[in-house]
Amino acid sequence: MSMERPQVLVVGAGGYGRVYVDALLREDLGADLAGVCDLAPDLEERIPALRERKIPVYRDLTDFYAREGADLAVLASPVHFHRDMTLYCLAHGSHVLCEKPLCLTLAEAEEMAAAAEAANRFLALGYQLDYRRDVLALKRDILAGRYGAPRRLGVCHSFRRGERYYARNDWAGKVTVRGREVLDSPFANACAHNFQMMTFLLGDGLRTACDVTGLEAELYRGNPRVENFDIAALRFATDCGAELMYFTAHPILPDALGPRGVFEFEEGTVTFAGEAHAFRARMKDGRQVDYGSIDPGQPLQKLLDAIQAVREGGAPVCGAEADRGHIRAVRLAQDCPVVAVREELRVSYEEGGQRYLRVEGLEKLLEDCLDAWALPAQLGRRLD
Repeated sequence: MSMERPQVLVVGAGGYGRVYVDALLREDLGADLAGVCDLAPDLEERIPALRERKIPVYRDLTDFYAREGADLAVLASPVHFHRDMTLYCLAHGSHVLCEKPLCLTLAEAEEMAAAAEAANRFLALGYQLDYRRDVLALKRDILAGRYGAPRRLGVCHSFRRGERYYARNDWAGKVTVRGREVLDSPFANACAHNFQMMTFLLGDGLRTACDVTGLEAELYRGNPRVENFDIAALRFATDCGAELMYFTAHPILPDALGPRGVFEFEEGTVTFAGEAHAFRARMKDGRQVDYGSIDPGQPLQKLLDAIQAVREGGAPVCGAEADRGHIRAVRLAQDCPVVAVREELRVSYEEGGQRYLRVEGLEKLLEDCLDAWALPAQLGRRLD
């Protein structure tokens, strides 16, 4: 292994992990792909460049580490494998970049963080918004007191998901799989980034996030084939005194809704809309602040920062301590009742050769809730 050209292992290349594999094969990121671990028997047929470049493919971590080594292990496996795989990779000398969410309990998070410290390796998380240079610039301004105390932050963000999404594995939309918790929902997984970003922005240090202390929620199951909830309207209390509101769902009509955010502070309000975010602030005295001129970095800035940290020492900005708020929030949400959307609001349709389900009027409801800082029931518009 070489710190000049760190050797990278990617675990789980059949889903999002394919993004990492393709980037390492396509571009010179200052590191080399040492191997891939994946259970798919046809992976080399789906990614022929692996065979062409003689990149070894292993079925599990035991086989890889018996023959190879890696300076950095990138874990894009399902969440219920994160704890065991992280501990194994750390014990075999690798730094770890783990995709979100890190895990599902605070006890596991503390165990994983302690293992990284004991191994003198970093444990970084794949919340890509935390690595954006404009997000970090906004956080530094918040920490410097430019905006004063936070009052309330809210985001509306949803992705449409159809039958292929839920059929692609055995855990999508499930509470447990094979006796292990997975807690899959738009809030815990697909649309987790913008909520975690809010907690990250309110952390009392550059690498920390605020914690949540209470929850008022409305959780719905729009798709009757989904075990967990697929619509969430959430209001959290936090340890920094701010209120966090989050609205997310899968049974929507467009491919995506938002993200759109409103962050109210004592001295100004920050807003953004769209995946590019483009944070803009209006201060109480009328001054405007635009973060749009800041280069946000590369789409895989999290991987670039991890590679740089391997070469130069230190650790990427988003570690286990930045996920406490989201982990606790997921646990609090999971303890809330889930109710079925009433049948007349559920609409099944086909598009692009697959089936979808949408909830009539859901997009406007979620947007209206953000505008009013209210849950659906407070607007007299419950879905059950």
